[in-house]
Amino acid sequence: MRPGELTLDHRTEGARHTLVLAGELTLATSAEFAQMFREIDVLGFTELALDLGGLTFMDSTGLREILMCSHSCQRPGRELQITGVQTPVMRLFQLAGVSERLPLRGAQ
Repeated sequence: MRPGELTLDHRTEGARHTLVLAGELTLATSAEFAQMFREIDVLGFTELALDLGGLTFMDSTGLREILMCSHSCQRPGRELQITGVQTPVMRLFQLAGVSERLPLRGAQ
């Protein structure tokens, strides 16, 4: 993967969707993430896991997309877990003051 790229993968296990992000979630790549989330959202999942373990960088645009995803999953019957958060992304969550509000699991 080249710098500045984002790869997205997803898998389904019952009612749970896992969306795996790797690379950089930025202004240049956030539309890809938003589109994939919308495609998954219409499937009617009850649980969504965002695996951010492969993210090496995220800017404020990426943060906004994660927050929008989190907000969307606050509807009744939905659950979100954010997993695998590495230090650079966790630092952004902390600096933005959102780390306590996000459903983080197994963060580094």
